Amino acid sequence: MSIVRFQDIIDQFEHVDDPNVLELAKTNPALRHALEISRPENWHGTGIEPETILAVAKESGIPVAWVPPPKVLKALVTAMPADRPAVLRRYETDILAHCRELLRECDDEWISDEQTLLGRALKAYEAGHHEAAMALAVAVGEPLALWASVPRVTMFDSEAAKEAWEKTRKKEKYRLATMELAAVGPGQKLRRFDVLRHALIAPIPKFFTPFYAKPGEAIPDTLSRHATVHQPTVRHLTVDNALVSIMLGTSILRDEQAWCEEVRMDDALADE
Repeated sequence: MSIVRFQDIIDQFEHVDDPNVLELAKTNPALRHALEISRPENWHGTGIEPETILAVAKESGIPVAWVPPPKVLKALVTAMPADRPAVLRRYETDILAHCRELLRECDDEWISDEQTLLGRALKAYEAGHHEAAMALAVAVGEPLALWASVPRVTMFDSEAAKEAWEKTRKKEKYRLATMELAAVGPGQKLRRFDVLRHALIAPIPKFFTPFYAKPGEAIPDTLSRHATVHQPTVRHLTVDNALVSIMLGTSILRDEQAWCEEVRMDDALADE
């Protein structure tokens, strides 16, 4: 077995967005490792810069981590924002098949309820009951989005700073992803190890767009947890939003599956 040095992996980061990366990675272990730890699986081989893909999630609330499949991702980044829902409808069959495949991979017992319910939401959508599918997917998706919004590692200078953070986490739970994304200012380039994280949380601010169902208040024009829960309407519970809700739940759940696997591996190593 050949040994890959971490520096060798670091040296390959500049090539992870090359269009031919999948072919090159077959004979380059360092590049393969660099690709796996720096880019979502569905980005591999697309040749698209991270900022271009992340813009789709931020502007339209469409998940880009794990889903959709690469060919759909390519179509989304070349489409104008107003045309992106049409792109999703055009590739509906491919997206649903991809979500079904990813849900099958979510087999950890810690997330069995979420896996089952998202699978039923997908079946409801395919049976023509998109409103029911969306209501269920949003109900499951809310705690998943809250889980994803909490940073995995947070460093504190003092106990007081930790207490302040805990208060913010509870008070601003729907804004945590927004705050984290905003920490990267205009024109700043993401650090290579932040791309995976931003890909996961980039659509969450749209999902948690503030909406209080006040008289005359405009309903968000993209998938919204608050509009679905506070004022469900035919206008908002659309086929487009239902499809995105299933994609969002699948995206985050598949990432949580990976997290479960890491935790269990760490626990197993600690027991040895």
